[in-house]
Amino acid sequence: MLKTSRLNIEFQIIQETWPSFEFWRHGDEFGFQGRVRVNGKIYEMVIKGLASRYPFEEPKIYLHPHPEEHHWIRSGGEPYLCHERCNAWQPSRSTFASCVAVAIKYLKEFG
Repeated sequence: MLKTSRLNIEFQIIQETWPSFEFWRHGDEFGFQGRVRVNGKIYEMVIKGLASRYPFEEPKIYLHPHPEEHHWIRSGGEPYLCHERCNAWQPSRSTFASCVAVAIKYLKEFG
């Protein structure tokens, strides 16, 4: 379950690294969103988690537009990025910022 101390750390890391990203929360869903420019293109990025399951469940990564159609999980809702990390999600160490980094790496490779 999301604790205020963890949220404060997440917020600080995102703001220091991507100051244009905004925090949001709607009920149990929460996350960060903003725009990134990669390979000359601008992408809208949303990193979304559930407060009741975070940090034990990795947040999902949503991008618009999709640079290609093969790396997306389509399970009835909006498609989210299917990706491989260099390191597996570790609830005690991984952050929303690491999800943004994964998405940027993906965009550099496929965007």
